[in-house]
Formats: sequence, structure tokens, C-alpha cells
Amino acid sequence: MIDSSTPSQQPASGVSRRRLVRAGLSAAPVMAALKSNSVLAGDHTCIRPSSFSSLAAAHMKVSQGRAIKTDYECKSHGYWKNSEAGLATKFKETKFISTTTGFTRDPGNAYGKLTIQEVLDQGGNRNNAALARHVAAAFLTATAFNNDSTRVLLTKSQCRAIWNGQGVWSPFAGTTWTLSQTMAYFDMIYGPAFL
Repeated sequence: MIDSSTPSQQPASGVSRRRLVRAGLSAAPVMAALKSNSVLAGDHTCIRPSSFSSLAAAHMKVSQGRAIKTDYECKSHGYWKNSEAGLATKFKETKFISTTTGFTRDPGNAYGKLTIQEVLDQGGNRNNAALARHVAAAFLTATAFNNDSTRVLLTKSQCRAIWNGQGVWSPFAGTTWTLSQTMAYFDMIYGPAFL
């Protein structure tokens, strides 16, 4: 037990969740001590990976007095299956693995001949199909909104890093996500991709 009268053993006030997550500390006991009063609600909350990490550590609660920007553009794979809003004519006919997209990984040789539309239309998760659908959606959103990092959830270069790393990537400095973490993020933002 920590003696509360010993200043050198007390945590510094104002320790941010981001610092706790980056340090890899078990945040649950510390998070319980931080004030959290409002929970993100809604079916479709578009938050950046850095905010997601902080919120995941805090059981999706926002600290009192803190505002999280949630109005990024993040259209799901379901949206893009049937929309071409903001895209060049027939853009979804672009090959998924191409110089236009910058996607190079081809697990199981399953994507070399597929268009972006065909990736959006596939079901299941063979050869990381769920990841492909999420990445295709994020890439199309970035394309439709001119890759404006102040408006889109993920930029084209982040989409490339995610796909080419097969879900292993660095969403922000000092952190590397696994495929499981990346899919948890996408599933929280877009909903499950196994439809």
C-alpha cells in the first residue's frame, strides 16, 4: 500500500490518459480516480485513433470539461457500396491493389484483380476481407473530401499504412496497433464489417 504522506510516491496531478496509455500502464485503477462524467453515445461516432485509445482506457467516458471532436467524415463500407458522392466518375472501378490507391499487400492473392467496388461488396473475413472493406471505406472518404486531415477520420497515407501492414500500424507517435486493435477501432467507428 502506498503511504499517501510520501510525496515522491504520489502520482503527479494532471497526468493525461494519453500519457498513461503510451506508457503502457494498467490504467484501470488510475482511470477510476479521474473524473469522467459523459459517455459517447450514438451509433456512429467518428473519433480519431488517438482519442479512441484514450477513451478505450477510460471505458469510453470523457473527462469532465474535455470535448472530443466527433464530426469527422467517416462513411462506412455500407455507405460506399451504393454511393459515389464526391468521387470522380467510375473511381470505384479502380483496382484495389494499384498505384492509384497505393495498396500493395495481397493476402492469398485475393485482391490483385478486384476493384474497390468488389472489395466493398465481398462478405466474410477470408484474407482479411473485413479489414479491406474498412480500409476501402476510409480511403474513399479521404478521396471524396480531398484528403483534408481536418475533416477526414483517416488520410490516404494512413489507409495505406493500415492495409500494407495488414492492420499493424502506428496511429500516433509512440504507439503501434495490432490487427485486433485496428479492427476494434474500425468496428467501433463503422460497425462490424462482417455484413
